[in-house]
Amino acid sequence: MAVVLHLCFLLILIDPAKRTLLSSASSSPVDDDDDLPYVMSPSNMTAVIETLLEGYDNRLRPNFGGEALAVEMEMVIASFDTISEVNMDYTLTLYLNQYWKDGRLQFDKNNASNIMTLPGDFAEKIWVPDTFFANDKHSFLHDVTEKNKMVRLYGDGSIEYGMRVSTSLVCQMDLHNYPIDVQNCTVDLKNCLLLPWPV
Repeated sequence: MAVVLHLCFLLILIDPAKRTLLSSASSSPVDDDDDLPYVMSPSNMTAVIETLLEGYDNRLRPNFGGEALAVEMEMVIASFDTISEVNMDYTLTLYLNQYWKDGRLQFDKNNASNIMTLPGDFAEKIWVPDTFFANDKHSFLHDVTEKNKMVRLYGDGSIEYGMRVSTSLVCQMDLHNYPIDVQNCTVDLKNCLLLPWPV
């Protein structure tokens, strides 16, 4: 039941009707959606995005040369697809969300509840963590009907970056007690420059 609730929540996050910039200080009320009381016009949103990306260098992490950047992570397992004793691997479908703050992308620093939900290709224009599965054999990002990625940008520069991934991961199994054995399989997430994140 918990997995189903998480999946429903994530499906709400990518609802196209929510891909708007909230603003309680400007624009007019929305008549057909009580959840979004005020919305900026598309032209204003375009101008905000263009202004944020002007002079932005996505090769440099936030606070480059300063304090370390905290990146939080959430992983929701949608399904265990296969477990193979022969190949010593298992396959998962999961939702991977990463959270960090990039002060260069502030558009309303006094109101973090102002939100822009953007398509996944926006991630190619900003700095994102170079997280990878260290023990994977094969992984892919789902792309029906679009790439299953989402970027949510908050007014204070906080970022939520989510994606749906299927991955086949190595699991060195001890089969001496098969078929009444218990196996410990890991999801080994790492970063190219930093220490691994235990999961």
